[in-house]
Amino acid sequence: MRLRRLLPFVFLLNLGLGAQDAALKDTFLQAKALWATQGDREGATTRFEQVVASLSPKAAALDPTWAQVLCETYNWLAVLDDRSPQTKPRAQARLQALIDLNPDFEVDRTLTSQRLMALFDRLRAENYAPVRLSYAPEGGTLTVDGRPGSPQARRFLPFGSHKLTYSRPGYAPVDLILDLVSGDAKSADFKLTRISSTVALYVRPSGAEVLLDGRSLGHAKGQAGPDAAPLVAPLGLRPEEVSEPFIIGELTPGKHQLELRAPCHRTKVLEMQADLATPFADHILEPIRLDPSKGILSVQSAWPGGELFLSGQSQGPLPVANLPVCSGPYDLLVRFPAGGFSRRITVEEGKALAVEARPKPRLAFLGLEGDLEFTGRARLLSQLEGLGDRLQQVAYLPAHPGETPQEALARVRASREAELILSAIPMPGKVVHQVELRISTLEGEEERLLVKPLEEDPLGPLVARLNAMPPLHEPGLGLSLLDLPGEPGPWVLSASEADQKAGIQVGRALTLANGKPVASVQALRQVLASAKGPVTLSQGGSPVSLPIQDEALELPLGSPALCYPAVLARLRLDYEGAKAGDEANLIRMNLGLGLMHFRRYDKAIELLRDARLGTTSGVSQGTLDYHTGRCFLRLGSAYQAEATQAFRQALKYPQATLLGPDGPLVAPLARQALEDLK
Repeated sequence: MRLRRLLPFVFLLNLGLGAQDAALKDTFLQAKALWATQGDREGATTRFEQVVASLSPKAAALDPTWAQVLCETYNWLAVLDDRSPQTKPRAQARLQALIDLNPDFEVDRTLTSQRLMALFDRLRAENYAPVRLSYAPEGGTLTVDGRPGSPQARRFLPFGSHKLTYSRPGYAPVDLILDLVSGDAKSADFKLTRISSTVALYVRPSGAEVLLDGRSLGHAKGQAGPDAAPLVAPLGLRPEEVSEPFIIGELTPGKHQLELRAPCHRTKVLEMQADLATPFADHILEPIRLDPSKGILSVQSAWPGGELFLSGQSQGPLPVANLPVCSGPYDLLVRFPAGGFSRRITVEEGKALAVEARPKPRLAFLGLEGDLEFTGRARLLSQLEGLGDRLQQVAYLPAHPGETPQEALARVRASREAELILSAIPMPGKVVHQVELRISTLEGEEERLLVKPLEEDPLGPLVARLNAMPPLHEPGLGLSLLDLPGEPGPWVLSASEADQKAGIQVGRALTLANGKPVASVQALRQVLASAKGPVTLSQGGSPVSLPIQDEALELPLGSPALCYPAVLARLRLDYEGAKAGDEANLIRMNLGLGLMHFRRYDKAIELLRDARLGTTSGVSQGTLDYHTGRCFLRLGSAYQAEATQAFRQALKYPQATLLGPDGPLVAPLARQALEDLK
């Protein structure tokens, strides 16, 4: 932007009413009108009294405009009181209150009687002495006993000693000491010496920080007055849209760099040429407008109860749609009743960013235990601190600087701010040190993993396991299928009643899916995964169209690809947000299986025995009964009767399977378990 000098600078004071109570202003004007047009002394007095009642308790803090209103009100009340014998004694009190508020106020001599004017002058002369003042140049600030104000030609000051300072940017200030006694009438002439140039700025937005040569001079504030209209109108702005003049005083000779900063706006840097500094003069620049810098953020979640925070500031409950946000980086956090979601985002200027927030288990890293030095320590610690950038299924909470692992563990347990804990413990070796990573839930389920700090990616296996969350559903057709040698496609072992009515034949192979050959169960699963609607199947005859449906899966136990503490934390979180019925009970069954993985059979049975699934084929009620029997067996011979009963219940569901719809049938396994119990 080109720096442009406009008019010779004039220092102005905006005396607008601002944001004061409009109703009180109306009351004041009504009071004046009642007396001036109707002669209604009582009505006018009542309204003036309302103004006094509202303003007098805060007289010391009133801005100049409202102080003037209060002074005028006292003047009017004195005049009105003086017109009635009953209220005449109050007139003197009104005048005294006026003098106490502002001894420099001059009563309206067209309104006030000669007697009241004489009384006013006598009351003021009892405590104040007049001082006549002159200023060269004008337009500065007069400070009396440390209280700055606008320069006036005459002031009334209390008897005693006073320090007067007159200052104006670009000039050396002048101090005077006045000693006043009763009957004095003194004068004070201020003549300032020019010492530098000044530059005045009008800035949009108000509140922008002003820096000169990298040094902050403060912030532009307030609003410009009506006199700024000719300056801002060419830019399509109104005076109230820019700041009041910000004065850069004592501008030293030479070139300068002017910088303006404001939140949500682009920083602007301007070069000030040397002719602004010398010869000495007052300059005003073309109003400076900073360009907005914002983007749009939308955050939603299928999970209820989320609250959005951006860099610690709440933005309200989800969903949040089309939220204007200042461009830049943010720490996005969504707090849910359980679990959390966090992500480092960057909102780009003029662009929209949409985030889908799904609560995740939170993994708190406690830090590297001990001070044992080993090759690769710093490298491994750096990778652990940045682990969150690689994790997809858990929200990562890095260690707090300066906190020991023991202190961190106590904090996490007390605050419940995480569902998972990660600790790292060096394991000394003769040649190469290893580090044991321990991942555990707050409930105590734990797994351990040894890593070598000097490996290319020592945390790779941990990352892979933490990111591998087994699904609880897969797309299916209500069929139990089996690959049999010699058959052209998946063999239909069983089918739901609806599928059979549609034309599916049990005991025959599927040959086509959506018109393409399918040679195996896996090939059919791939078709289902990419399908966007019903799937057309053929068994050599007429095609049959079946809708895709979610089919239940169970948690595989003993898989080296999974981190079971993280799986348990995920399932516990899912259970908190699950709808009642089969969805919640399927999660409940898998939670029980996860606890069985850790041999916590007593806790597992609490979940399994009270769960109920409404389905009878695939992973269903028979599956649940079978696992309940297995869990009772693990609890010992004291629970043999309960195990027997559970296995007998499982026999009632001949189409129930383990693992998934294509897994082994439950009934033969339950029958064998009953034989073993005899």
